[in-house]
Amino acid sequence: MLKECIEVFENQLAEAGEGEDLILDTYIPADGTYLIIDKNGQRQCTVEIKKDKKTKEIDRSSQNFPVICFYDYQSQLISMNKPMDGKKIIHSNNYLSFFVKKDSIVSGKLTDEVIDNYYETLKNPMQKKYKNSKEACKIYELYEKQEGKPDAERIEKIKAWIKANVYTLEDVDLGRKDYLKIFFEAEKDLYEKENRRYLLPNIYNSNDYNIEIEDVVYGLPDNNLGMNAKKPFLSIKTRKYPAPYLMNGEDVLIQKKFFDYLMNLVSAGKYHIYVDTENKKIEGYKNGSAPSCIEAGYYLRISKGKNEAEIVNQDNLSGYRRKLDIPFAFENMMNCRHERHPAYCDAYCNYYDRLDIGRLINEVLFSKWLETNYSTGAADINITDDNLKQNILLYRDTIFDWVYKGIDHGFAAVINKVSLNMAKSSVLKGLNDRALWQLNFRWSMQKYLEKGGNCDMAEIISSIRESVKRKVLSNTSSLLENDEEYYYAVGQLAAYLFSLSKAKDKNQSLLNPFLNAKTDVEIKKRLLQIYKKYNYTISDSSKRVKNLLVMIEGYVPESPVNQEMVICGYADDNLVYISKKEDK
Repeated sequence: MLKECIEVFENQLAEAGEGEDLILDTYIPADGTYLIIDKNGQRQCTVEIKKDKKTKEIDRSSQNFPVICFYDYQSQLISMNKPMDGKKIIHSNNYLSFFVKKDSIVSGKLTDEVIDNYYETLKNPMQKKYKNSKEACKIYELYEKQEGKPDAERIEKIKAWIKANVYTLEDVDLGRKDYLKIFFEAEKDLYEKENRRYLLPNIYNSNDYNIEIEDVVYGLPDNNLGMNAKKPFLSIKTRKYPAPYLMNGEDVLIQKKFFDYLMNLVSAGKYHIYVDTENKKIEGYKNGSAPSCIEAGYYLRISKGKNEAEIVNQDNLSGYRRKLDIPFAFENMMNCRHERHPAYCDAYCNYYDRLDIGRLINEVLFSKWLETNYSTGAADINITDDNLKQNILLYRDTIFDWVYKGIDHGFAAVINKVSLNMAKSSVLKGLNDRALWQLNFRWSMQKYLEKGGNCDMAEIISSIRESVKRKVLSNTSSLLENDEEYYYAVGQLAAYLFSLSKAKDKNQSLLNPFLNAKTDVEIKKRLLQIYKKYNYTISDSSKRVKNLLVMIEGYVPESPVNQEMVICGYADDNLVYISKKEDK
């Protein structure tokens, strides 16, 4: 998978023209103050960079921004475990740049001694940095033979400028908790050269795994992989070389650039990466966005790790289409007025896009908590409603796969479960209008996923409501005709009996025994208990209540408890309280 993704990335690099434009065009430097010092030691420009926490965007309007991105990218450490400053106070990788956190200056951590040691290391990396690593020495020695030694005279001049100026820079707010980054003007080739001087001995996970074959060094790449003494289980003990795979310097540099590009995307809030292997294209998307179609490729879910972008999830894509072949019709099958929630009525319409349905699922079933928690760790989901949290954890992966990857497998079963769970949860909270909205969505999805098949709940519900209504309002007792009518009537009677409670805060969980009952005997027993509790408030002349009681007592269902019909009857307008106008 990774190899194919990198091949697509290489193709994009080639199309970009100058190789790294693809990376630099999306590059987001860290927050801080950036200075460029010209060849005469004068400050050429000062640029303040601060990323907007909400939009993940930065101001790119400065004419010096492109060159700052280039200098900064070429001067980055691979990680803080591989610094050129042994004290880890200076965070740049070559003598042309100087990165330090402002509070290191204010606190006094940055001293002349630290600066001297940093530039001494850059002047003689072989002795100061790599002398204890035979493999790193070998890599650096090969590089130095080809590219030459560092420019000692230039290093001394830059060191002298830093020591003379870094503590007393004018117009630099050292009180901010961000970086001070100083770049010394130089040709791009020199920056690239000094970056390679740092990268090549440090780019592998550990030089202990390096091998040399025909004067070419192969090693274990560092991206998303950490082999060390604390992780012996990652070693392949049956091989002479225990590393999972090895790469030469050229390939590992390309892989680093790929992960650098992913880091740019995740820094911009684009966590969803689509690799189109057919059209040789990689694109990143923020939450709630996706490509229109991909015939073949990969989906990568990335996150921002401590030092790099981390691939936390991946999947194959085959024939992904955002646009639906058949539009989804969200129907008001219960014919609800939603007078207190007009937005509910606005949602009843046709939907043509998987993302739109994803947003609908997020709002209708999960009260807008799903979209922001698709990949949040269970311990980090800040939701007090345990039932909502549990349903997110149980079903989010399948919903995400349908919306963002076009994987239909298991989606219908999940929607069937979660829609009933959340409708049940709503009615137990006394949110009857929302429960009916969720049932409408449930039945609309069932109809859609059956491709317009036998599931015509609008007709079924209308028939049940009218039949039970006619019998409840009749002057003579009637019999229920089927199990659906029975469970709808149970919900109606339970809602009426609970309404008689004079408690200030009515406990909707009293409905639970009806929803979770295993037998009809339990339901009738529970109804009788509640009826005896509140029958002193029921008028002897209440024909509607008597009709409901007679119908329920006189019917024995054959099927298990139909929870959705109990919820439907409970949340629907109660027939006992229906006005005489509606009676007609």
